[in-house]
Amino acid sequence: MVILHFAAIENDCFDGVSVAVAAHIKAQSKYIKVGFVNISNEKISSLDNQLEYKKPFKIGELPEPFNKPDLVVFNECYRIDYIPIARNLKKHSIPFIIVPHGELRKEAQQKKYLKKLVANFLIFNHFINSAKAVQCLSEIEMENTKFGKHKFVCTNGVSKPVQRKTEFNKDKVKFIFIGRLEWRVKGLDILIDAVKSIEDYMKEHNCSVDIYGPGDERRMAVQAMIDEKNLGELITLHHEISGLEKEKKMLDADIFIQTSRHEGMPMGLLEALSYGMPCLITEGTALGQFVSDYDAGWVSATEAQSLSQVIIQSVENRDLWKKKGDNAIRIIDDCFNWDDIAQKTIGKYRELIS
Repeated sequence: MVILHFAAIENDCFDGVSVAVAAHIKAQSKYIKVGFVNISNEKISSLDNQLEYKKPFKIGELPEPFNKPDLVVFNECYRIDYIPIARNLKKHSIPFIIVPHGELRKEAQQKKYLKKLVANFLIFNHFINSAKAVQCLSEIEMENTKFGKHKFVCTNGVSKPVQRKTEFNKDKVKFIFIGRLEWRVKGLDILIDAVKSIEDYMKEHNCSVDIYGPGDERRMAVQAMIDEKNLGELITLHHEISGLEKEKKMLDADIFIQTSRHEGMPMGLLEALSYGMPCLITEGTALGQFVSDYDAGWVSATEAQSLSQVIIQSVENRDLWKKKGDNAIRIIDDCFNWDDIAQKTIGKYRELIS
C-alpha cells in the first residue's frame, strides 16, 4: 500500500498541525510506504521520502512508487494549491481524503464567516465533496462537521515521555497552559474571566496560572486582557517554551488547564496527559469524554461561570491529584499511542480504497 500526504507545514514545534502531520507520517511509515509533499517546500527534519512540489503539479512526474499512490491525504482544507492537485488526481483516478484538523467544525466556520461562505461556494465545497472521505480527529469534531459525504475518526497521538509527574506542590496550586495564544479558539478570555470571578479564593489558596505560547501580537492581546482585569498577581504570561524547558515547567506545575472553545485534537493536552498531569479542560477541547471516563481531571462547560467552580473543585480535590495523574497516563496507553493509531488509520485507509 502506498500513501501520499500533502501538507503545508514547518519545522515548528509550537504549531499543532505541523507536529501532528509529521508524527502521523512517521508512525504510518513503519507499516506502509508513505511519501510526503510539502507545498511550502520546507524540508521537515524528522521525515523520509520527502518529494519536491512543482507547479503545475503532475502526479506522474513523482518518482515511483509515489507516482501511482493508492490514496492521497490532504492535511488541512483551505489551501488553494490543493485544488489543481485534486484535479490532477481525478484525471488519474486516484482517490483522496481530507484531514481538516478542525477547520470544518461549525465553530471554526463562524470565524470569517462571509469569506468562508463565498470560498466554500466557489471553490472548496466541490473539493470536499470530491474526497473519498473526511478524516476527523475526534468524535466531537465529526459531530460538528457538516461537510463531506463520508466521515470517520482517527485521532492524533503522542509519544510517551521518560519523565512523569510524581510530586505536587503542598503550599500552593500551579495551573499551567502551554499552546498557541489564539485567545478566542483557546478560550483564554474565558479563563481570565473565570479567574477574575474567584480572585479572592485563588489568592487565599495561593493559586497561580502560568500561560506559555508563541506570537508577539497575540501575546499583547492576552496581556491586555490580564491587565484590564488587574490579574497580574495571579496570571503570568510567558514566551513559548520547548524541549527540556517545557518538560521542567510542566512537571513543576500541578494541573494542566485548557479552556478551548473548539479543537480538532489538541497536541498540548495529549502531551500533558502523557506526563501524568491531572487536567482541567472545557468541553470544547474534544477530550472531555476521555478525561471524564478515565477520571483523569475535571471537565467544565465552555463558559466562565462553570469554569470558576470547576477550578475551585480541582483545588479542593488535592488528595485526588496523584490518582487522576495516573489515570491520565492510562488514557495515553489505551487510546493515543502512535503505533496503535497508525495501524488503525491504515486499516481505515484500506477500507476506503477496497
